Amino acid sequence: MKLLPETRERVAKVFRGEVDTVPILAQINEHVVTLCGGDMREAYTDAKKLVEMNLAVFEYYRLDMPGFYYDLYNIEAEALGQRLTWESDRMPDIDHRTPLIREPADLERLRPPDFRRSARMPFVLDVMRRTHDLGLPVRLRFCSPFSLAVNVRGIENLLMDILTAPQFAHRLLTFLTDDVLIPWVQTQREAIGQPRIRANGADAAASPPIVTVEILEEFVMPYVARMNEKIGNVASMGYWGYSYLYPHPEKFVKMLDLMASVSPGGLMCMDPDVAETGPEPYAEYAREKKMPLTLGLGPSLLQDGPLPRIVEQCRRYVLAGAKAERLAIFFTEISAGTSPQNVHTAIAAIRHFGRLPIEDRPLKSFRPPETEPFESFMARYRTM
Repeated sequence: MKLLPETRERVAKVFRGEVDTVPILAQINEHVVTLCGGDMREAYTDAKKLVEMNLAVFEYYRLDMPGFYYDLYNIEAEALGQRLTWESDRMPDIDHRTPLIREPADLERLRPPDFRRSARMPFVLDVMRRTHDLGLPVRLRFCSPFSLAVNVRGIENLLMDILTAPQFAHRLLTFLTDDVLIPWVQTQREAIGQPRIRANGADAAASPPIVTVEILEEFVMPYVARMNEKIGNVASMGYWGYSYLYPHPEKFVKMLDLMASVSPGGLMCMDPDVAETGPEPYAEYAREKKMPLTLGLGPSLLQDGPLPRIVEQCRRYVLAGAKAERLAIFFTEISAGTSPQNVHTAIAAIRHFGRLPIEDRPLKSFRPPETEPFESFMARYRTM
């Protein structure tokens, strides 16, 4: 497990804002394990293996920030006793057939986990320590309160609670916020000796059309705000579904306002919504609010292509996103079946069209990169 000589400085430049091109980040889970020929269960239980594989793939693609992603939506739920499903060719997932809280009375029996010993919480802490020991920025993550409630209660049950038993829904969200997530974030901070490091929550379940703007206002954002009030420097992102609200401008802007309220450090807007509406509305909003913007390219485009479409989309996102104060591009997931050629092409396109200062470079100015097979890269990487 090692960094190439220039890697640490490349990462540091991103944090200092001394970049020559729009930064590129990526969520890579199953793609990493598939490229490396690893075992899914081992990858999500052995921190050493996960960090080694992610670091190799990060170096292969020459991304600007290593992610060291794991199945971050599952960790707290599993530690509480929620059953997961494990398959040989994909990362673990919640067993939605058997929610932990089937009846409201089940909440009374729940107890907070041991944050240093329960389930795979030690695995996450080990990933963080290994990242820290490499001298790389540590990404502290948690499953945001609403999505965690969905994972232990079930989405249909939780929505029914919100409609017919809102007091119970609030009790559940309060327990998960105060007794699970706040101490879990603090435990992660303690593990690397950084008591004020930013904690990023993921909240994909809290998205239209699953929820309404009214549910976001009462049952989602207040609990992220509660975490921030109690322990500070907490954000939540991963929301989608804004394209469902786009035909209703007032609700569309309201959702962006709510997203900005729980992630004031930057607005993240992702496919498929950005592809549906175009990136321009989010760039204009971010410019108006003087916020950094991250635009997320979706897995379908990267997997299915074709290459000219990937290049065209990268160019459009970069040119539109340049209206924001700062821009980053995020690959929201690179699937196991995605061709490395597609990923290398997308990265090269963003580097080309996103070279600073950004100009309206024509499509025909782009030249596809030569792609080294991963196997040959790994043969070199092991000797570096």
